[in-house]
Amino acid sequence: MALAASKKGGLTAALFYLLSASAHAATAEDPLAVRAMINAGAVELALSRIDALQPRDMAAAQWAEWEGLRCEALARLKRFDTVFARANALPGSVSSPALHACYVAAAQAAVALNEPAAARAHAAQLLWQRKASEAETREVRLAVIDSYLVEKRGDEAFRSMLRFQQDYQPLDRATADRFAAALLDLSLDREALNWLGRTDQVSPTLLRLQLRSGTLTPDAVISQARAALARDPDPLYFRAIQEAAARSGERQVQVEALERILQATDPRNASSIKDGGDRLWQAYAAAANEVANREQLLVGDDGAFADYAARRLGTNAVLSRAFYGYLARQAGNPALRRDALLQLAFSLSSAGLDRTALALTQSMGLETDTLDAQTRHLLGTLAARRHDAALAMKLWKGLPAPPNVDAAEWQLTLARTALQAGDAEASADTLRAALEGRKTLTADYAQHVLDVAQEMLDLRALDPAQKVYEALVPATTDVRAREALFGLGRVNELKGDANAAAAAYLRSALLMQAAAPDNLAYQARLLAALNLMRAGHKDDARAQFEWLLRNSKDAALTEAAKRGLGRL
Repeated sequence: MALAASKKGGLTAALFYLLSASAHAATAEDPLAVRAMINAGAVELALSRIDALQPRDMAAAQWAEWEGLRCEALARLKRFDTVFARANALPGSVSSPALHACYVAAAQAAVALNEPAAARAHAAQLLWQRKASEAETREVRLAVIDSYLVEKRGDEAFRSMLRFQQDYQPLDRATADRFAAALLDLSLDREALNWLGRTDQVSPTLLRLQLRSGTLTPDAVISQARAALARDPDPLYFRAIQEAAARSGERQVQVEALERILQATDPRNASSIKDGGDRLWQAYAAAANEVANREQLLVGDDGAFADYAARRLGTNAVLSRAFYGYLARQAGNPALRRDALLQLAFSLSSAGLDRTALALTQSMGLETDTLDAQTRHLLGTLAARRHDAALAMKLWKGLPAPPNVDAAEWQLTLARTALQAGDAEASADTLRAALEGRKTLTADYAQHVLDVAQEMLDLRALDPAQKVYEALVPATTDVRAREALFGLGRVNELKGDANAAAAAYLRSALLMQAAAPDNLAYQARLLAALNLMRAGHKDDARAQFEWLLRNSKDAALTEAAKRGLGRL
C-alpha cells in the first residue's frame, strides 16, 4: 500500500541520513533522464521535473534544452494553448537547436487552435531562420499543409502535398491516406485520387474514394467497412459507413456511425466536439421524424414518441436513442426533455459510448444546473471513468449522494475526484467534513482516507494532507490513528518543523505502547529521535536512540541508533 511505502521511505531516508556522509549527493536529473521519462510515457511526471529543474533565467546554461523538452511534453499532452503561448514568448536572441521542438510544437498547436497564419509563421521561423533537422522540417511542412486545410484552401494544400511527396518518396501509406482523406473532406475528389494507388489496402479513405468515384456502391462500402472493423477497430471506418449511409438514405446507419465517430473524437478538441455533436443531434431528429412518419406518429405528441422510444430500447437501441435524442432537444415539456436526455445518456453508456454521451451534453451548451440530479450523477460517473476529473467535479458540484450510496462513501468519492482534478484543498475539506464528529470508522474506510492523504503527501500538498491526518486521528482506531500520526510526522518534517514532526512520530510510537512494539513503532522512534536531534533536544534524542538499542533486534535500526548517539 502507499502508506507502507511511505513508512519504508521514511526509514530509508533516516538510515541514509545517518549512514552516509554523501546522503544528498544523489545523481542529479538531467535533460537526458527527463527525456527518457517522456519516451517511457510518464509525460506528466517529466513536466513536473522540468518545472522543478529548469533555470528561471533564459540566459542560463541548459535553459533552452529544458524549454525544448517542455515543448515536447506539452505537445504530447495536447496542451495547445500553453505550448503556443510559450513559443510566442521565445526570445529571438536564443538560437539553440534545442528550441526547434518548440517551433514544431507551436506550428502544430496553432493548427489545433484554428490559427493557420500563426502555424505558417512558426514554420517559417524554423525553415528559413534556423537549421532544422530533416525530421523537424518534415513535421512543420505537414503543419503548413494542415494550415491550408483549416482555411479550406484546397488548391494550396494540394500543391503543398505534391511538393511534399516529391521530397519524401516513397510516401508512406499513412501520410498518403491522410492527404486523401483531407482532400475528400474538401470535396476535392479528383485530387484525392492522386493517392489512390498508394492506399492499395482496404482503408477508410480508400473506401471513401471508391464511393465517391462510383467504384463501389454504398452498400458495398458499408459491408466492406464492417468487415474491416472486425479485423481492425479503426473508428475512421465509421466515416466511410456514415458517408455511404448518407448516400443511400439509411438514417439509422448514419446515426450509428455518427455516434461512433463522436466517441473517437478527442474531447480536448472543442470545435470537433461541437461539430460532431450538432451533426448527431440532427441525425437523431431526421431518423426519428422518418420513422414517425412511417409509423403515423403525430409530431408534437411527445408522449407517443417517448413510449415508442421505450418500447424499442431492447430491440433497436440505435432507433430508441434517435427518438430520445429528438425529445431531448424538441419536447415541449421540460421534464420530458430532461428524462429523455437521461435515457439517452444511459443507453449510450450501456453501449460503451460514454464519450459520446458526454460530448452530446457539451455540444448542447447546457449548464449543469439545467440538468436533473440523476443525469448529473450519471454523466459525472462517465467523466470520472474517462479520467476527466474536472468535468466530473463540475457535474457533481452540490449534489447529495446518489440513491443507495452511503453518504460517507460519496464524500470519499468526491474527495478522490477533487484530488485527481488538482484541487487538494477541496479534497481535504470534503474529507474533514466527512470525518467531523465521527468516533468510529471501518478499517477499510479509514485506510481509504489514509491512501488519499498519502497521495496528497506524494504530491507535496502538505497543508491539505495535514488537515486529513489531523481529522483522522480522533476518528479511528489505535492502529489507523498511529498511521495517521506517522503521516502527520512526515508532513511536519517536510515543512521543516522538527518539533511538530518529533511530537507526531513519538505519539505514533507510543500509541500502541501496551502491546509489543512492531516495525512501525521502531521506525517512528527513530524518526522522532532524528527530529529531536534537529530541533536541538539532544537529551530527548539520546533517550530515543538508547530505547532503540535496548529493544530493537533489527541490525540496521540499532546501527542507525549508534550512529545517532555518536552525533550527539
